[in-house]
Amino acid sequence: MFHRRACLCLVVVVTVVLTVTPAAAQYDPFSIDPGPRRVDVSGSGGLLLSSDWSDLVLLGSVSSVSGALEQVLARDLVIQPGPVFDGVVTYWEGRYGLRVHGGFARSCLAVARSCTAATFTGTSGTIDVDTWIYDLGGAVGLIDYRRGAIVWPYVFVGVGGVTYDLERSVGPPLTFIERRAPLTNGVVVARSEADSLLIAVDELGIESRFALNLGFGSDFRVPVAGGSIGVRLELSDHIHRSPVDIRIENVEGFRPASGSRIDFGYVHNLRAAAGLVVQFGR
Repeated sequence: MFHRRACLCLVVVVTVVLTVTPAAAQYDPFSIDPGPRRVDVSGSGGLLLSSDWSDLVLLGSVSSVSGALEQVLARDLVIQPGPVFDGVVTYWEGRYGLRVHGGFARSCLAVARSCTAATFTGTSGTIDVDTWIYDLGGAVGLIDYRRGAIVWPYVFVGVGGVTYDLERSVGPPLTFIERRAPLTNGVVVARSEADSLLIAVDELGIESRFALNLGFGSDFRVPVAGGSIGVRLELSDHIHRSPVDIRIENVEGFRPASGSRIDFGYVHNLRAAAGLVVQFGR
């Protein structure tokens, strides 16, 4: 009885294997049609708004010899909002696309949000800045693609960079202040030797930073001939580390000891743009 059941099970297994194997051999996951293939090209203009490169920072120490309070004031630095012009080429297969983006903006370097009030080490007045934005990434449509659809919303993410080309090299706006230490009624404890601090500042000239690009957009298209034409709206943010580099070193016996770097965090370049888009392919 046991042998008959074993033989029956073996026959069933062999039959299933022989039936499924040809179908499995014909299945190719890469043969699935991803959707209509097409290419779109867009040109747009808008506004680029950047967050501060640096914060208002006050550094200082009390000299045990002169009793003077020596301070260094690092002021906030920012790129003024200005016009931006972009070009985008995207290759689509269904809802998924590969996107190449480049943009250019022109503005000025400002202190306290004012270009005319900017004062830098060794120079003064307005300093023009050309900003180049570039990235490569992917895009995903938020709805299934249909040729007759008028609205095509999508999100995108990419990696690339932001390059700032300053009109001339400048140092960050630092102000050195020296005054008498305030008098107190309490006990003042002074060291026999004063600390020697070295503040190292990198000049700003042509600054390039690796950036992450995130955004949302939507096309409003009308089918024509073998493609379509329409209007594109986009909002995006290019995020990178601050170009301002200020380091503080503790110098002892002419030999710099371990110091620290002032971390001004991340800079956000918010871009809002509108323009024309032309699609080739259905």
